[in-house]
Amino acid sequence: MQDTKGVDAGLLQSRYRLTKQRAAILRALEDGRHLSAETILERVRAQLPGVSLGTIYRTLDILRGIGLVQIFAHAGGAAKYEAALEKHHHLVCTRCGDVINVNVGEALVLSQTIAQEHGFNDVDCALVVTGCCTRCANGSVNANT
Repeated sequence: MQDTKGVDAGLLQSRYRLTKQRAAILRALEDGRHLSAETILERVRAQLPGVSLGTIYRTLDILRGIGLVQIFAHAGGAAKYEAALEKHHHLVCTRCGDVINVNVGEALVLSQTIAQEHGFNDVDCALVVTGCCTRCANGSVNANT
Protein backbone atom coordinates (compact mmCIF):
# COMPACT_ATOMS: atom_id res chain seq x y z
CA MET A 1 0.00 0.00 0.00
CA GLN A 2 1.32 3.42 -0.95
CA ASP A 3 2.08 5.80 1.92
CA THR A 4 0.07 8.97 1.28
CA LYS A 5 2.65 11.12 3.09
CA GLY A 6 5.31 9.68 0.78
CA VAL A 7 3.15 10.45 -2.23
CA ASP A 8 2.54 14.01 -1.08
CA ALA A 9 6.25 14.51 -0.34
CA GLY A 10 7.23 13.07 -3.72
CA LEU A 11 4.85 15.32 -5.56
CA LEU A 12 5.76 18.38 -3.49
CA GLN A 13 9.46 17.89 -4.27
CA SER A 14 8.59 17.78 -7.94
CA ARG A 15 6.75 20.34 -10.01
CA TYR A 16 3.61 18.23 -9.98
CA ARG A 17 0.47 18.36 -7.90
CA LEU A 18 -1.80 15.49 -6.96
CA THR A 19 -4.48 15.62 -9.66
CA LYS A 20 -7.52 13.38 -9.59
CA GLN A 21 -5.99 11.25 -12.40
CA ARG A 22 -2.70 10.79 -10.50
CA ALA A 23 -4.55 9.97 -7.30
CA ALA A 24 -6.77 7.44 -9.11
CA ILE A 25 -3.74 5.69 -10.65
CA LEU A 26 -1.98 5.50 -7.30
CA ARG A 27 -5.17 4.07 -5.74
CA ALA A 28 -5.33 1.49 -8.56
CA LEU A 29 -1.81 0.37 -7.64
CA GLU A 30 -2.18 0.42 -3.87
CA ASP A 31 -2.92 -3.30 -3.53
CA GLY A 32 0.70 -4.05 -4.49
CA ARG A 33 -0.13 -5.97 -7.66
CA HIS A 34 1.78 -5.61 -10.92
CA LEU A 35 -0.72 -4.20 -13.41
CA SER A 36 -0.71 -3.50 -17.13
CA ALA A 37 -1.65 -0.02 -18.29
CA GLU A 38 -4.91 -1.47 -19.61
CA THR A 39 -5.81 -2.94 -16.22
CA ILE A 40 -4.97 0.38 -14.56
CA LEU A 41 -7.24 2.09 -17.10
CA GLU A 42 -10.12 -0.24 -16.16
CA ARG A 43 -9.64 0.49 -12.45
CA VAL A 44 -9.34 4.24 -12.99
CA ARG A 45 -12.40 4.36 -15.26
CA ALA A 46 -14.48 3.04 -12.36
CA GLN A 47 -13.86 6.46 -10.75
CA LEU A 48 -13.15 8.63 -13.80
CA PRO A 49 -15.04 7.25 -16.82
CA GLY A 50 -13.61 9.75 -19.32
CA VAL A 51 -9.92 8.88 -18.80
CA SER A 52 -8.06 7.69 -21.90
CA LEU A 53 -5.25 5.15 -22.21
CA GLY A 54 -2.98 7.98 -23.36
CA THR A 55 -3.63 9.83 -20.10
CA ILE A 56 -2.79 6.67 -18.18
CA TYR A 57 0.55 6.27 -19.99
CA ARG A 58 1.48 9.97 -19.63
CA THR A 59 0.60 9.96 -15.94
CA LEU A 60 2.49 6.71 -15.31
CA ASP A 61 5.56 8.28 -16.95
CA ILE A 62 5.28 11.30 -14.65
CA LEU A 63 4.82 9.11 -11.56
CA ARG A 64 7.80 6.95 -12.61
CA GLY A 65 9.90 10.08 -13.10
CA ILE A 66 9.29 11.23 -9.56
CA GLY A 67 9.77 7.77 -8.07
CA LEU A 68 6.22 6.88 -7.08
CA VAL A 69 5.71 4.12 -9.65
CA GLN A 70 8.03 1.43 -11.01
CA ILE A 71 7.79 -0.43 -14.29
CA PHE A 72 8.55 -4.11 -14.61
CA ALA A 73 9.07 -5.73 -17.99
CA HIS A 74 10.60 -9.09 -18.72
CA ALA A 75 11.38 -10.83 -21.98
CA GLY A 76 8.19 -11.90 -23.68
CA GLY A 77 5.95 -10.16 -21.18
CA ALA A 78 4.00 -6.94 -21.30
CA ALA A 79 5.16 -4.04 -19.15
CA LYS A 80 3.52 -3.96 -15.76
CA TYR A 81 3.46 -1.17 -13.21
CA GLU A 82 3.61 -1.19 -9.44
CA ALA A 83 3.69 1.35 -6.66
CA ALA A 84 7.30 2.21 -5.84
CA LEU A 85 8.52 -0.07 -3.11
CA GLU A 86 11.84 -0.83 -1.52
CA LYS A 87 14.34 -2.60 -3.74
CA HIS A 88 13.09 -6.08 -4.60
CA HIS A 89 13.24 -8.75 -7.27
CA HIS A 90 10.60 -10.70 -9.14
CA LEU A 91 9.37 -14.25 -9.49
CA VAL A 92 7.35 -14.69 -12.71
CA CYS A 93 5.08 -17.57 -13.70
CA THR A 94 5.74 -18.49 -17.34
CA ARG A 95 2.21 -19.83 -17.76
CA CYS A 96 -0.17 -17.31 -16.19
CA GLY A 97 2.20 -14.32 -16.04
CA ASP A 98 1.70 -13.74 -12.32
CA VAL A 99 4.48 -11.60 -10.82
CA ILE A 100 5.51 -11.87 -7.17
CA ASN A 101 7.88 -9.53 -5.34
CA VAL A 102 10.72 -11.30 -3.54
CA ASN A 103 13.55 -10.02 -1.39
CA VAL A 104 16.90 -11.58 -2.19
CA GLY A 105 19.61 -9.75 -0.29
CA GLU A 106 22.36 -11.91 -1.73
CA ALA A 107 21.53 -10.93 -5.33
CA LEU A 108 23.34 -7.58 -5.10
CA VAL A 109 26.42 -9.16 -3.49
CA LEU A 110 26.56 -11.77 -6.25
CA SER A 111 26.10 -9.15 -8.98
CA GLN A 112 28.82 -6.96 -7.46
CA THR A 113 31.23 -9.92 -7.44
CA ILE A 114 30.47 -10.71 -11.08
CA ALA A 115 30.72 -7.05 -12.11
CA GLN A 116 34.02 -6.62 -10.29
CA GLU A 117 35.48 -9.57 -12.18
CA HIS A 118 34.62 -7.76 -15.42
CA GLY A 119 35.64 -4.26 -14.34
CA PHE A 120 32.15 -2.80 -13.89
CA ASN A 121 31.38 -0.09 -11.31
CA ASP A 122 28.21 1.43 -9.82
CA VAL A 123 26.44 -1.93 -9.92
CA ASP A 124 22.76 -2.57 -9.42
CA CYS A 125 20.82 -5.70 -10.23
CA ALA A 126 17.32 -6.82 -11.04
CA LEU A 127 16.81 -10.52 -10.52
CA VAL A 128 13.95 -12.16 -12.39
CA VAL A 129 13.31 -15.82 -11.63
CA THR A 130 10.90 -17.57 -13.98
CA GLY A 131 9.07 -20.82 -13.50
CA CYS A 132 5.64 -22.35 -13.07
CA CYS A 133 3.60 -21.26 -10.06
CA THR A 134 1.87 -23.81 -7.84
CA ARG A 135 -1.59 -22.93 -9.16
CA CYS A 136 -0.54 -23.50 -12.78
CA ALA A 137 1.39 -26.65 -11.92
CA ASN A 138 -1.76 -28.03 -10.28
CA GLY A 139 -3.83 -27.05 -13.33
CA SER A 140 -6.05 -24.60 -11.46
CA VAL A 141 -5.19 -21.61 -13.71
CA ASN A 142 -5.51 -21.19 -17.46
CA ALA A 143 -2.56 -19.75 -19.37
CA ASN A 144 -2.45 -15.94 -19.56
CA THR A 145 -5.30 -15.29 -17.16
